[in-house]
Amino acid sequence: MADLPRPTKRPGSGADPKRGQSLRGAAPVLPTAENGTRRDLNGDTTEFRAPRPSYDPYTGEPLDPQTPGRSNDPEYPTFDDYNHRGERPRKERRPSGDGYRQERRPSGDGYRQERPAPRPRRGDDYIEERPVRRKKTRRRHHRSLLWRILRPFVVLAVVIFVLYSAAAIFMIKKLDKAERMPRTYTSGTLDAPYVRSILLIGTDTRDLATDRGRSDSMILLTLNSRTKTIGLTSFMRDAYVSIPGHGEAKLNAAYSYGGAELLMDTLEANYNVSIDDYCCVTFAGFAGVIDAFGGVDISLTDAEAEQINIILQSEVNELMGDDKLADLLPGGGTYTLTGKQALSYARIRHVGNADFERTSRQREVMQLLLEGAKSRFASAVPKLADAALPHVATNMDDVSLYLLSLRAPFLLGYDISQMQIPADGTWSYGDRGGQSVLIVDFAADQQILRDTVYASTAPEDGQ
Repeated sequence: MADLPRPTKRPGSGADPKRGQSLRGAAPVLPTAENGTRRDLNGDTTEFRAPRPSYDPYTGEPLDPQTPGRSNDPEYPTFDDYNHRGERPRKERRPSGDGYRQERRPSGDGYRQERPAPRPRRGDDYIEERPVRRKKTRRRHHRSLLWRILRPFVVLAVVIFVLYSAAAIFMIKKLDKAERMPRTYTSGTLDAPYVRSILLIGTDTRDLATDRGRSDSMILLTLNSRTKTIGLTSFMRDAYVSIPGHGEAKLNAAYSYGGAELLMDTLEANYNVSIDDYCCVTFAGFAGVIDAFGGVDISLTDAEAEQINIILQSEVNELMGDDKLADLLPGGGTYTLTGKQALSYARIRHVGNADFERTSRQREVMQLLLEGAKSRFASAVPKLADAALPHVATNMDDVSLYLLSLRAPFLLGYDISQMQIPADGTWSYGDRGGQSVLIVDFAADQQILRDTVYASTAPEDGQ
């Protein structure tokens, strides 16, 4: 058996066995041949060649075997950078801890971080592995169960809204639009943002475009969004008032002097109510509205039935172009009155307390009409558009009318209240120029209007 070689001093170990120095902690190194061979423990020599990487470990690019190594650059390993065991010496680690502040690379949306190059494998059989690109998969947005339940109702609501808007616009186009004329406004009138007021004027003319006619009824329609109330307030036409620019006269004379604008100015000046909009309805238009909703159910006395027949024969049938004896009533009882019969009923003056009961009948017909509209509006649209609305004139524009129509469904739950002005106890009979008139306590009526029409709370809540 050949003698084993004696261990020699390892370069840089600082221990020499010939001098008796300890080799503890120093690894024995076998002598190597100068020609690139090394000898193992059995004494056999083998040719030694340090392995050369086939790929650059930092850039990932393949290295050409014929290219001379760059041993002077520590960042690029070559043959000289590997020891005789084919191992690359480990780099010194950078200090870490609280005493050393390590620099961090910036991060965030404004800095695009580059992915590190793939780590090369040893050997010539290394095959570059390219990163696999994952396909982006779209996430399916699952609708919630609540949306699946509500979707049919939402679609139905949209369809109903579109149909309702189309019907409203169709009816608005049928109205007779009047221009807004100059007004004489009164400062300090009663007004509130939660009250919408429209003056309803009934006139005996056949054609509003050619004849103004006389105002047979004057009813202030108010919509109070706080008290949830639809108010019908009749103004007595025999009230002795001051007409701006025309002195003093009966209230119905204001319409004859200056039309709807002067009538609104007169009401503001005497009763201190703010009115900007009006609707003027002819006898034919009033009868057409009643017929469109299928009539109104009213109980009549024999005297009232007789007066209806008289009015039908004397003026209404002729005004409508019908036979003089058409639609007469046999006597008192409960009837579903047609448009002409309801119009004649609203014009009765010689039964009961004259003009006071006449205005009460007018409000009764209006209230029955509003109550019937809650359930029969959809079926009444065609007849309203053809027979009634062309006989209605208003100074409201299309946008205001459309916005008002959007409020109509919310008015179904409103209560309907009615009253007359001057109220009981605020007037007395008088004589002016040989005419019987009503002397009015305007201050008392203004306070009543403030407490009822412009109330901010319902009567039961305000007590």
